[in-house]
Amino acid sequence: MAFARTFTFGCTAVLLTSAAALAQEACSTYTVAVGDNLRFIARAAYGDADLYRVIYEANIAVIGEKADLIEIGSTLVIPCDPNDPTAPLATAEPAVSEPAPEPATETAAAEPAPEAEITPVSATPDAAPAVKPISFVTGNGYAPFADETLPGGGMMTQLAEMAIFRADPGIPYTLTFINDWQAHVDALLPSGAYDLSFPWIRPNCEAPETLSPGDQTRCADFVFSGPFYEIVDGFFVLRDSGLGSVTNYADYQGKRICRPEGYTTGVLDAAGLTASTVTLLRPVLATDCFKALAAGEVDLVAIDAEVGDAAVAQLGLTASVEQNPHLSTLLSLHVIAHKSNTRAVDMIGQLDAGLIEMYQSGEWYEIVSSALAQDTGGQD
Repeated sequence: MAFARTFTFGCTAVLLTSAAALAQEACSTYTVAVGDNLRFIARAAYGDADLYRVIYEANIAVIGEKADLIEIGSTLVIPCDPNDPTAPLATAEPAVSEPAPEPATETAAAEPAPEAEITPVSATPDAAPAVKPISFVTGNGYAPFADETLPGGGMMTQLAEMAIFRADPGIPYTLTFINDWQAHVDALLPSGAYDLSFPWIRPNCEAPETLSPGDQTRCADFVFSGPFYEIVDGFFVLRDSGLGSVTNYADYQGKRICRPEGYTTGVLDAAGLTASTVTLLRPVLATDCFKALAAGEVDLVAIDAEVGDAAVAQLGLTASVEQNPHLSTLLSLHVIAHKSNTRAVDMIGQLDAGLIEMYQSGEWYEIVSSALAQDTGGQD
């Protein structure tokens, strides 16, 4: 099922960063908080991130020449929604005044120009072609990384959006939540319906002989961004099962293992837990695995530790479920594009450039720490 991301729910603006104090409102002022950027503020005020230019133009004197740099604590004028014909005119004076136009004559006021003479800018021969937005697709049920009920849509959603913003604030993009994760790689990206999907684990593509056919295909067909976040992939078991003290992967052979659909099985294959040695259950959501574990339908859940912790807490299973501290694998999360997309390399390059800037500025750490502080269900 697809959920096109909306940026307002009812009349209440979405809280887009955990640090933002209150929902921004049009026709008002707003004090910049940690983690804010003009796209986030515009989305909360107008429901459209691309209207950040309206806010920027009203605050050039405060922000300066770079729209992607706003200082914490500065007060911004939030003009009225330019797309709302019923909204009052903005009361704030523009930050940079422009010469007043010559007063119109009575004749000009009484006789407007013929309609035929009004030509839309986009229709002029010299107008620059519109830039096609980058279309992101992610899904729900994978806190703290991706879920539209989380602040900012989750940690990876915030990181991906901020990376593209830091690369160039003028890059337009769209974001859609589609919960069928496997469809992202099987159909949505290969068909060109969407450009980028996140978050996904990159298999060990440098050793293809060790990979399952599915992971070999992933390496061959997709372009991966740089690592956005490192995760610990491990095993969750019932506390009274005795499987939490196992120190050898061989002891898990013959067991029933649940790993959500869309998750690479490479970590299991590398541990000798292949389709011939275990019974593998592949539901859509992480929480479905833990429900199966609690019901005795599976013996183990193989999943990212943070996702597992969040799902366990969500289902109230903390007292009965634990993670094996002895067996785990360090992996990283990425944004992916299908190689058939002619923009794949360029889009991934833009993300990587923005990610580097986030590392250097400390913004990556602020987003991650805020998301983990509110950790509540992930995808790889």
